[in-house]
Amino acid sequence: MNTPFYVFMKLLPKNAASRAFGAFTRLNIPPFTRWARSAFARYYKLNMAESEYPLSHYKNIGELFIRRLKPGARIIDNAEVVSPVDGVLSQTGTFDDGKQTLIQTKGKFYELKDLLRDDEMAARFEEGAFATIYLAPFNYHRIHSPVKGDLVDASYCPGTLWPVNAGSVERVEGLFCINERLTSHIRLQDGSEILVVKVGATNVGRIGVVYSDDLLVNAGKLDRSKKRLDWQPASNFHFEKGDELGRFEMGSTVILIVDKKIRERHPNLFKSRLGKAVKVGEAL
Repeated sequence: MNTPFYVFMKLLPKNAASRAFGAFTRLNIPPFTRWARSAFARYYKLNMAESEYPLSHYKNIGELFIRRLKPGARIIDNAEVVSPVDGVLSQTGTFDDGKQTLIQTKGKFYELKDLLRDDEMAARFEEGAFATIYLAPFNYHRIHSPVKGDLVDASYCPGTLWPVNAGSVERVEGLFCINERLTSHIRLQDGSEILVVKVGATNVGRIGVVYSDDLLVNAGKLDRSKKRLDWQPASNFHFEKGDELGRFEMGSTVILIVDKKIRERHPNLFKSRLGKAVKVGEAL
């Protein structure tokens, strides 16, 4: 049954509304924006003890939301694959029997080729595995590299900006395939590969990455006329595990896709963390 909120969100011009809300979060009008910042921190019970700076340092909600942590606030495990974000690992699965189907929620599924909008890229991850990590508003929203490796390329898929909360995930078919998303493709030293798919959501909807200021989602910078925009680095970008990869300026969800080689090395990858809270650097 569709709720009034669902109907409202269906009719709302979500990208434009999110850009407008993003502009509001970046306003600096003392004392109003300082009050809004403090109200946001209280409402979501943000853990400012681990933040790089005290609450008073941040001029507005936007700065507060993408706050960095104190050095040493997250320990990077020795495991080959670690969590790239703080959140809850809500879904996981493997690609078997020639299928590449991912679980959105109970009774709802989608295909990897539709998430990536690239059949050839999807084929590289046959017999691999996936994990979906949801970030709540109170979480730390910087995104870090889950592995040690080099950036191969990146891609942007234009779309809308539905919320990614439980209600929307249960109602909106193919939610992660229709929302805006930005994917980082990383290759490990042995040639195995991982995709870090960053999915945007309502309210701001911006996703940024450290390797290109031009790849800023829902900021009017990217060509939305094509179903997919591919980007190649002009120079080598190497990431150690736990190095900063990007940020969510509100939202959202990260979907990790690992290839067959990584899955074979770690047959129980993601399984023990299903349904549990994870933090940056923790073994998956």
